[in-house]
Amino acid sequence: MFIGRNKELQILKEKYKSNNFEFGIIHGRRRVGKTFLIRESIKNKRAIYFLAQQANEKTNLRLFSKAFGNYKGVGSIKYESFDELFLEIFKEEDLIVIIDEFTHLLEANNRFESMLQGIVDSHKDQSTIKLVISGSEVGMFENIFSSSRPLFNRQTFQIHLKECDYFESSLYFPNFNNENKIRIYSVFGGLPFYLSKIDDQNSLEENIINLIIKEGAQFASEVQMLLNTELRSVHGYQSVLQAIHSGSTSLAQIDSKAGINDTSKTFKYIKKLIELEIVIKEHRFKDKPNSKKHLYKIKNNFFAFYYRFIWKNEASRAIMEATDFYDVFIKEQLDEYVAMRFENICQQYLVKNFKKRHKTPALHIGRYWYNNRELKKDLEIDVCVESTKYLYAYECKWTNNQITKSIMDNLINKSKEIGATKYGAFSKNGFALNIKDKEYDLITVADLFK
Repeated sequence: MFIGRNKELQILKEKYKSNNFEFGIIHGRRRVGKTFLIRESIKNKRAIYFLAQQANEKTNLRLFSKAFGNYKGVGSIKYESFDELFLEIFKEEDLIVIIDEFTHLLEANNRFESMLQGIVDSHKDQSTIKLVISGSEVGMFENIFSSSRPLFNRQTFQIHLKECDYFESSLYFPNFNNENKIRIYSVFGGLPFYLSKIDDQNSLEENIINLIIKEGAQFASEVQMLLNTELRSVHGYQSVLQAIHSGSTSLAQIDSKAGINDTSKTFKYIKKLIELEIVIKEHRFKDKPNSKKHLYKIKNNFFAFYYRFIWKNEASRAIMEATDFYDVFIKEQLDEYVAMRFENICQQYLVKNFKKRHKTPALHIGRYWYNNRELKKDLEIDVCVESTKYLYAYECKWTNNQITKSIMDNLINKSKEIGATKYGAFSKNGFALNIKDKEYDLITVADLFK
C-alpha cells in the first residue's frame, strides 16, 4: 500500500499533463521510496518503466528494448544502439519514460550522456515525451547536471526525495497512540522502507526487538550495511559518527575524539555524511550560512538510536536474550533519548502549521544557543520562529511533568538574548493551570496529530 508523498505526486501529475517535453530527475538516498513513488505516479498511465541493471550496455539495451516492445504490444524489438532506441521512443506522443537507477547506464557506456543530450536537443521543441530518470547515487543531481556535463540545464524539474516527516511517518502505524507514534518515529526515522516494516498490532517494544535487536532481525546490521554500501574507509566514518554521538559538535572536537588528527580529512568524512543525510550541519537561528556558530549532529533518527543504544552494547547483544537486552539497555532510557529528537519534531510541526496558528507566515525557524556571561553557563532556546510580525521562542519538553510558570518565566528571561516578544511550549504531559490563561502558544502531543 502506498502512503503519503502527496506533494511529490502532485508535481509529477502536473508534469505528466504538460503539453511540452519534460525531463525530470528524482534523486535521494537509498530506501527513501523513489521507486515506490515512481510506480505510484504512473499507475493507469501510458508509461514505460525501465530499471537499469549493473550490467554491460548490450544487456541494458536488450532489456530496455524489450520494455519498449511490450509497451508497443509487439514483444521484443531488437535495436542496434541506444541512439536507435531513443529515436523510436521520441516518436511517441505523451509517453512517460522512466529510467530507474540511471547511473548504471552511464557506468556501462561513458558516451550515454552525450547521446541523450543530442536526442533531447534535437527533439525537445517538438516532443511531448515525459522523461524521468532516478537514482540513489550520492550527489547524482549535482554530478549529472553540473556545468561541465552534457546534460547541464536540460532538466525541466527535479524532486529531491527526503525522509517523511513525523506526521507522514505516523500514517504507517495508525493504531499506535500519539506518544508511541513520536517514540517509533524517533527510533526508526522517516524512511518508507523502514516504516513499512513496522507492525502497529505489536507494541513499541516488540517492534524494536523484532526489527533491530533479535539475532537475524531485518535491521540488526542496517547501519553497517548502509555504510559499507555507500562509503570507502568505513572505519573512519564510524569513528566520526561515534565522536558526534558522544557529544563532539565542532570539527576540531570531532577530529580529536575520532583520533584522526587531520581536520581536512575529518571534514571530508563529515561532508560525505551530510550528503548521505546522516549528519547535519546546524546553524544557529538567523546566523548567516558562513557563521562559525554552527555544530554537527546526527540527523538520521535510526543512526542516532543505533549509536545511543546498540553500537556500544554489541557484545552484550550477542549473548543476551533480546527482551533482556531491551530491558537492561533501552527501556528506562528510551524517553530520555526521545526527548532529544522531540525538538526536531516540534520544528517540523511549526514549519507546516505556524501560519495556521498565527495567521502569518514563518520567515525563519531554528534553534539558538549562547553563553550567558552573567550566569556563566550555556543556554539554549529549543525553537525560535521569526514571523512577519513577531519573534517567538518555544520550550519543548518530553517529560512526565507539566510545563509550569517557572519554566515559562525562564524561557522569557533567556529569550531576551534574541529579542523574543511571543512565547510558546510543546509538552508531552500538558500545562499547569496558571499558564493556560496567558497568551502563550501551548501545543500538546495530541495537537501534533490534528
